[in-house]
Amino acid sequence: MSSSDTSHTEEFGSRFLASLDEEDIATVLHYTEARRYSSGEVAVRCGDVDRSVYVIAAGSFEVVVPAPTGPQRVAVLRDGDIFGDLAFLDGEPRSADVRAIEDSEAFIMTPASFDRLRLAHPRLALSFVLDLGRILSRRFRDSSRLLAARTRLWCDPSAPEL
Repeated sequence: MSSSDTSHTEEFGSRFLASLDEEDIATVLHYTEARRYSSGEVAVRCGDVDRSVYVIAAGSFEVVVPAPTGPQRVAVLRDGDIFGDLAFLDGEPRSADVRAIEDSEAFIMTPASFDRLRLAHPRLALSFVLDLGRILSRRFRDSSRLLAARTRLWCDPSAPEL
């Protein structure tokens, strides 16, 4: 993506990298590739080994995981949200399908592009990784709260403590 393609800079910064100013966000965007997705198009497939991280610039995507009863939607992601963050950090295969719900656009940061960003702009690369960590931490805490709430619902309050 060229550095002049910053029409979605505000959306990009609304959640991910929100602490960066417009100039820094434009610099990060220079190292990404913009890609459009048609409604229903799969951006990421469960089991793929690609390590790119995606930042949604426009539209929305659904995250679908395999389950014994069939595929289950576990999240809907919108402008400023990211996906592919786990594979980007740990190199493991993708854990879910991510599909465009409507015509959408995402900025894609490949590991090679991130390495170029890291060498040219170490401060921005550090901000990128720290913000990935912030988002993963928030997701983990949300999942932990949900699990705790479900556990309390399934527990019999009249049962004796173990």
